[in-house]
Amino acid sequence: MAASNQATIGRIENVPLTEQARTAILEAIVDKRFDERLPSEETLAEMLNVSRTTIRTALQSLEQEGIITRKRAIGTTVNAHVRPSTLALQRMVGFDGLLREKGHEVEAEVTWTRGNPEAGFVETFSLDPGQASLLTDKSYLADGKLAISVRDAMPWANLKDPDFDSDVPASIFEFSSRDWITPVDHVVAEILPVVKRNKDTTRLPVDRGEAFTRLLEYHYDRRGDLLAVSMVDVDTEFIHFEVFRRR
Repeated sequence: MAASNQATIGRIENVPLTEQARTAILEAIVDKRFDERLPSEETLAEMLNVSRTTIRTALQSLEQEGIITRKRAIGTTVNAHVRPSTLALQRMVGFDGLLREKGHEVEAEVTWTRGNPEAGFVETFSLDPGQASLLTDKSYLADGKLAISVRDAMPWANLKDPDFDSDVPASIFEFSSRDWITPVDHVVAEILPVVKRNKDTTRLPVDRGEAFTRLLEYHYDRRGDLLAVSMVDVDTEFIHFEVFRRR
């Protein structure tokens, strides 16, 4: 069992190890690189080059989130409800990745500018209207159709290079790891049902009177300081978000 799984999950070297181990195991589960049962703690520790204590803590976190079940004499099993749509908001992955997991051919288009957030953005997220920001506009096309539209705003002062003039990746997480002084550690997303009233409501090609999902995302660093905000409009024809609740 160990030999067949070892090639399917990469080794990790950097801290924080517990979170990296949890992420690596979760990605392997979502990608169906494991069957219904996970390898032993010892095997996972060997795969990821970490201690069994780190693996045990990572598995406890996944169990608390309802992703796996651990029973003595049976081992660790993946819960039947687990699928990408259920875990979409629990993972810091780009929206292009979520669309690909659904089987779509994806293109991402990104434009950006330096300026001040527009009035609607300032009001929605309670931003400083005079703060110089990097503003992005992203379009995620699934099979040639606009599926997700995203606008981001982050303080220009958080960029490593004050003279930044480069391409912006589609994933804000990749961007923060590469170019920000402080990268994103976690995200809080507010989910809103919205109905398209006119062409200014959203860029999504949904009919007037049709509903879509809007996420208001707040991106924080490890200390809990706000780094950036995003307004994400999602065509539910392509992605439905699900929430797992546990007693």
